[in-house]
Amino acid sequence: METRFFAPGNLVSNLDFVETIFGNAGDPFLPENDARLDVRHWSGHTGCVILTPHLTKVKKKDVGLPHISEATDQQKAHGMCWESEDELYNNGSAFKLTARDSKGVVVTMIADNYFGYCKKEVKTQISYATSLYGLAEEEHAGGALVFPSFDLGEHFSLSDFRRNVDHTFNEVVSRYGDRMDLKAEGYGVDKDYSSILYIPEDAYIDLRDQSVSWTKDGEPQSIPLQPQFTYILPSGYKVEMRKPSAGQRWRLVGTNAEGTFCHKPCTVSASVSTVSTASREFFSNTVSIRS
Repeated sequence: METRFFAPGNLVSNLDFVETIFGNAGDPFLPENDARLDVRHWSGHTGCVILTPHLTKVKKKDVGLPHISEATDQQKAHGMCWESEDELYNNGSAFKLTARDSKGVVVTMIADNYFGYCKKEVKTQISYATSLYGLAEEEHAGGALVFPSFDLGEHFSLSDFRRNVDHTFNEVVSRYGDRMDLKAEGYGVDKDYSSILYIPEDAYIDLRDQSVSWTKDGEPQSIPLQPQFTYILPSGYKVEMRKPSAGQRWRLVGTNAEGTFCHKPCTVSASVSTVSTASREFFSNTVSIRS
């Protein structure tokens, strides 16, 4: 999306702040920086942000608001009228005015010098553009693939129920045998990461003995349990030997193979709450503008 910024000379540092977050495409009059010529990546929407901190000194009468005797009940409720000619718009506090149309053109005027409002406004405009574009989200949207981990204490093994219904080591070998070095004892070592070991489903992990043991063809087998190694069961469940912090005991930590995708569609926090009551009245009258 292309967003133009206009700011007083003493607020040029505000533009630098925004550019460090979203970047600066460069001189828009050069073809390589013209968003309209980048048809594969441009969303087709444009934005404009104008910093006008001096407008907090504008009087209500000067912006065309009616006298209280001529105001509607809604204008009175939101303070969009005046009794005294020297009353300041929005009582002299910071405010934001926005006008936008269905084509994706957004023009916002911010009467404040707070840097964060400019950042939030760009994110708000991007959210509006993505809503019109469809099947897209604001740039700062995202999420995390979370794999729950558990403190397993000092020993661990799969229950008999899990062994009977879960994946087996032979199944893993048949599918991914070319990705590991198989050992005669009945376990595998990852070819790319030698600290990852694939162990059978009946493995018993004991922290006190520092061993991982199982049975192969009726014969007991075991390998050392080491802190820098990850032991993966056929289901993908992994067990590690960890020491959370200095002074705490070593413990076994198990991590699920299947994660949970925690998603947030946007991070435009407080973009509405920062708009004053008086500004919302103006905003409600401007969002319906169509070019």
